[in-house]
Parts: sequence; structure tokens; C-alpha cells
Amino acid sequence: MRAMLCASDRHAPDKSDLIFGEGIAKLNRPIAEILFELIEPWVDRFGKLDIVMAGMVGSNIGWRTTQYLNCPTPLANLAEYAEIFEHSGHNISILPGVRCHNAMGQPDLMRGEELQILGWIASNPDAAQEERLFCLPGTHTKWARLSHGQIESFTTALTGELFGVLQRHSILLPKQDVVFAQPFSKESFLNGVNLIGKQPYSLLHALFSTRTRLLTDPEGSGDAPSYLSGLLIGSDVKTAIENCSKPGVKVEIIGEQSLAEKYGFAIKQLGHDYHISDGVDAVYAGFMAL
Repeated sequence: MRAMLCASDRHAPDKSDLIFGEGIAKLNRPIAEILFELIEPWVDRFGKLDIVMAGMVGSNIGWRTTQYLNCPTPLANLAEYAEIFEHSGHNISILPGVRCHNAMGQPDLMRGEELQILGWIASNPDAAQEERLFCLPGTHTKWARLSHGQIESFTTALTGELFGVLQRHSILLPKQDVVFAQPFSKESFLNGVNLIGKQPYSLLHALFSTRTRLLTDPEGSGDAPSYLSGLLIGSDVKTAIENCSKPGVKVEIIGEQSLAEKYGFAIKQLGHDYHISDGVDAVYAGFMAL
């Protein structure tokens, strides 16, 4: 969770007015109870607030379930389909999500990332009319194709979650590499990206090399977690760009800096350009646009 105090005279969130907390899936108390406990200092300063919410708070495990808008959809319509109610004297709006059928013809769902894309559109109104490919990296990385200011389609990759599962619950990495993790190694990461770039359909086979490289050449194999990350992110990037975009596309990455940079390394290594925008700033701009 991240909460931010929005004001018409601010073009970016004030770092002193940002609150971070646990996500929906980790809560053990009612959402409203936790929310109002966290924002109590703001209520003390300003009284009753208009509260606008997006993301998993509108899912079937959230506060109130909101609908999904079908792609293609202009993101300016999000506010029209919000779930609006009152709680403890505060006006609450929970925004809808977005859904589509992805490049595989399968249903796909998005909650929260659409607000970041709207924020990017608001900050780049001219560029938003061109066709763009967005990468929003995270536990479930989203790739979204934008055209004429609306999301045409998107797809979800389980990259971050898969890395976590393999890191903690597989034989690929020794326990000491997890407990006593070394600093990120760009060289090891790009070794993974390069292998999967040459063997794009061999991810399941390539993953086992994370273990065999360590066993056969422990001194020269590099940092195993960085290599594993390169395999997964490299596969994610290569597949997404081939399925979701035209040749030579510039990828717009929106997210947390360190993870966004890893995606940028992979995108550059595989022959494409990219630009990074801060994820928190994009959320703020999206809220202000609404």
C-alpha cells in the first residue's frame, strides 16, 4: 500500500506526505481500520478528506469490488465507473480495473497499473498519441500497448513471483546465496539475458543452468541470483516485445528505480531503447489527472 496526500499546487508527491504499508493480501484487520489509522495525521490537519483508491482494494479480496473496463479503453473514463460511497464522513471512490484478451487470446486483468499509465499520459500528452509499449515491472509485470491515448491490450508476466518462488523453494540457489545475498551483478545478469536471447524457447531448460554453472565452475559462474534474474527478465522482455509491439519500439518503463533499471539493461541488451519514469510520481500524476 502507498498513500499520498494530493494537492492542486503540487506537481509531484511530497516525500513527507507519503505513507507505505502492507498490501491487501497481507492484512489481518479490516482495510478501513488500517487505512484511517495510517492517515490519522492528515485527518487531524485537514479534516474530512476525499479518498480515491485504485488497485487490489477494488478486487474480490479488497474493500469493495469494482468492475473492469474492456480494452480498448480511454483511461480518462476511469472516474466515471468508480465505486463511490461514504465512510466515517469521508467520500471514498474506488476506481475500476481494466481487462482484455492478450496476445495468446487469454483473459488478462489489471488493477492499479492503469493509473500509472494515465499519469504518464497526463505528463506526456503529445507523446501519448503515438503507439507506445509500457513495461510496469513488479511481482506480476504488466506490458501494455498504448495507442491514441488509450490502452489497446496488455499482458501479465509472473516474473517477480516466479523469481521469488525459485529463489526460496527450489534447488537452483544455495541457501547462502539467499540468506547472504551479494550485491546485484550486472555481468551475471546479462549472461542470463544473452543466453535466453539466443534460446528464446528454452527457458525451462536454461533455468537449470543456474545450478549446474555453480556446481561445475563455482569460481567463474558469477552471482547466481543475478544470473537467474537475467534469465527470467530476459525471457519476459523478449517475449513481450515480440508479441506486443512493432519492430524498433521504444519501451516506456514505469516503476521503482532499481527493478526498472534491470528491465532497462535487458531491453537494451536485446536491441531496443527504453525510458524510465518513477512509479510513485506516475501514480500521483494519475490521481491528479482524475
